Amino acid sequence: MKVCHTLICFFLLFSLQDGNTGLVSAQHTVYSGIEGENVRVQCSFPSDRNRKFFCKETCEQKKDILIETYGAPAQSGRYRIDYKQKDLFVTITQLTKSDSGGYWCGVGSSLSTVSYEYIEIIVVDAKLVGDPSAEKTINARTRGSIVVVCSFTRSVTEIFFCKEECERDILVGTIYNILKKGRYSIRYLETSIKGFVIVSIEQLTQSDSGWYRCGLDRPDSNDLYQRFRLIVTDGLILYVSLTLVVLVIVSSLSVLVFCRKRICKAKSEEPEPRVETQNASAPDAEDDPSQPAYSEIQFVNVGSSQSGFHSDTERVIYSVPRVEASSVEPPLYSTVNNPQ
Repeated sequence: MKVCHTLICFFLLFSLQDGNTGLVSAQHTVYSGIEGENVRVQCSFPSDRNRKFFCKETCEQKKDILIETYGAPAQSGRYRIDYKQKDLFVTITQLTKSDSGGYWCGVGSSLSTVSYEYIEIIVVDAKLVGDPSAEKTINARTRGSIVVVCSFTRSVTEIFFCKEECERDILVGTIYNILKKGRYSIRYLETSIKGFVIVSIEQLTQSDSGWYRCGLDRPDSNDLYQRFRLIVTDGLILYVSLTLVVLVIVSSLSVLVFCRKRICKAKSEEPEPRVETQNASAPDAEDDPSQPAYSEIQFVNVGSSQSGFHSDTERVIYSVPRVEASSVEPPLYSTVNNPQ
């Protein structure tokens, strides 16, 4: 038996269509990985050849080849090839839902010598294992889809998928390996020691939110089942909410920058503070009669055209200070030169 390095590895008999020989029986290996995580698949060939490649779906065109190498291990984006003797290992990182589908491992350089092995990869949102008390919550958006794998320790022929308490909300059930009913699908795969029920819901709506069960036999039996909770959020509302938050943040920053600019501008336009000086003056004559009082004289330059004469002689103006009548001292005169 192959050693699986992924969450789940199943072995089934599957019919492959060969255009030359008709229907042939071959081994179909199914791998499962959780979205956002990694998956590593293994392919074995009867002989070790130089060229090794890994492609998706039909592999008819060059673009279908995801990665190839002619010797040493190779890395191309999210894909990596390693090999050991006749075993080829391919690792895919950061799984997305679009990675689900059929793949081919191949060795050989020409059509006549190429050997293929077909595998299937299922990318799921959650893997449920153990007792139903180990409940799992899955968050999804409207118009999206979910895929859940439920693991059981024994195999049966009847499987079901239901909502809430499953009294009347049987979404899909079958005695076959796979069945699709509207937006719901159910699939059963098993190994020699385990059984796996894979359920999915497409085109999710908010009304799909609730508790779900996936299990074996019938929902009214005592068989164990797996239980998970689904929360569907309206993607449009979430987008609008995020947009509003971004707008509020941008608007707040704009207002802050505008206010800071206004404050800086207002500060730059403020006039220089006035510095008031007080000139010392002589004591007031009325306070001290013994001191003479001085009068303030203001000069105005008078042009020659107004004075009516021309003279370069300095003009002298006399001013008589105000003094008390009782003063015995002679009056004081001051001489002031008026510059031209």
